[in-house]
Amino acid sequence: MRIPQIQMQQTYAQLGLNINKPVQEIQQPRAELNLRQEPAIIEIRQAKGSLTIDSSEARENIDMRGPLRRTRDNADYGYRMAMEAIASISEEGDQLRSIENKQDAIVAISERESMPRESEIIAAGSIVGDGIEIRYNFQPLDIQVQERGKTMDPEIKRPIHNYKPGKVEGYMLRWGSLQIDVIGLHMDQRI
Repeated sequence: MRIPQIQMQQTYAQLGLNINKPVQEIQQPRAELNLRQEPAIIEIRQAKGSLTIDSSEARENIDMRGPLRRTRDNADYGYRMAMEAIASISEEGDQLRSIENKQDAIVAISERESMPRESEIIAAGSIVGDGIEIRYNFQPLDIQVQERGKTMDPEIKRPIHNYKPGKVEGYMLRWGSLQIDVIGLHMDQRI
């Protein structure tokens, strides 16, 4: 005996999608720094130095002395000659007094006195160097620096953002179906 059967055929539904992708644009404009440096102020002060030129010794070297200086030099020369004469006389007296030492003091003194002496010039100056004395007293520099700083005024620019959203559209590519058949309804039965 045949039993009726149900036969099913199913097709699945298929969904199709149309996708438009989103578009995003981001632009970042550059920021502006706006930095300014104020110039510093520098003040330089130089006090005047003093220059001293002393040519008095050079004038003396070429015998251009003033009357006071010439008088003082002559007095010094006279004093020095007097002291040398006193010393010489005293030395000769000491030599004559020591005759008991069996030295011939009179011969030694006369021999020394008979020799020519170096001639001395009263008004002669020294000829060493040029005789000009130069002195310079400098004053130090005074440098004042005044910093004036900087100013900064940044200008920040916001980003430019453009966004076009995407779109998804669904559609049925194939509809689902279910087909049901009954097999074996017609029975041929013989008893």
